[in-house]
Amino acid sequence: MLPGDCCLQQLAGSSLSLTAFCAALGSQIVRNGVALGSPTCEDLCVHLLAGFRPGRTRAIRLALGVAALVVLGLPLLAAGAVHAARRPDTHRRVPAQKASVCRIPRLTGLVLSVARERAAKAGCSIRLAGAHVEAPGVQTIRRQAPHGGRHGRFVTVWVNPVCSGSALEGSGISEPLITAGPTELISGLYIVGGPHRLWSEPRCAPRPGEPGAGTITVRDPANGAIVASQTVTRGHLATIPLAPGTYTIRGTFGDATINGQQGESFPQTVEIPPGKTVRQDVFLNVP
Repeated sequence: MLPGDCCLQQLAGSSLSLTAFCAALGSQIVRNGVALGSPTCEDLCVHLLAGFRPGRTRAIRLALGVAALVVLGLPLLAAGAVHAARRPDTHRRVPAQKASVCRIPRLTGLVLSVARERAAKAGCSIRLAGAHVEAPGVQTIRRQAPHGGRHGRFVTVWVNPVCSGSALEGSGISEPLITAGPTELISGLYIVGGPHRLWSEPRCAPRPGEPGAGTITVRDPANGAIVASQTVTRGHLATIPLAPGTYTIRGTFGDATINGQQGESFPQTVEIPPGKTVRQDVFLNVP
């Protein structure tokens, strides 16, 4: 085997080592009759490839180092690339599932709890707007978008606020109410008070109660004599023509009893001007 062949096989990763090559050639190299001394195996390859030119020896050493790094590094890089490719991407973002399209039910006018049940049954998501939800079993839906019967992924509902007050609110107007018209008294019998109640509407305002059945009695305050009286049924008002003047009115309730007797209102004084119609109701307070 020639020395050059030995060096080439060493660079190519052959199992033949430079040490064996050095032993084959002997301990000295002679060129043009000049003894070069006892070189190392590395020197032998370098000098053989460089043709014993000193200026090329350093470049050959550098080339040998780079070649060794390439030969050793490529398998490591390949193994690292395969390992990186097999590693699962734990940070990959999973796309969110879109809500399915549903046929939107009509929810306007329902209480929120029932509206939620109907939306869920139809497979629709529901979004809330409007008033803060305090009592879903009381608060009603003012409007919705989209309207019922259309298709979509969700429905937005506007919720009415919670209103509260007494179960019996009275007439709901400020009295006495005086308007131009016949000289007369208009009066109803109202029970006010009762248990606290909740309801829902866009604007919370007192809900006027319904006048009850009974009798309105008008007296002369000077002597207590009855001037006029009128009996009415539930849901109606008494209309009593009177001469201009001051009167005392009192109501006897036909559909309310206190301690086994018909309830009576406290006496109220009312003035009837000429050419005016006066609205003054009578009230019975209950706990």
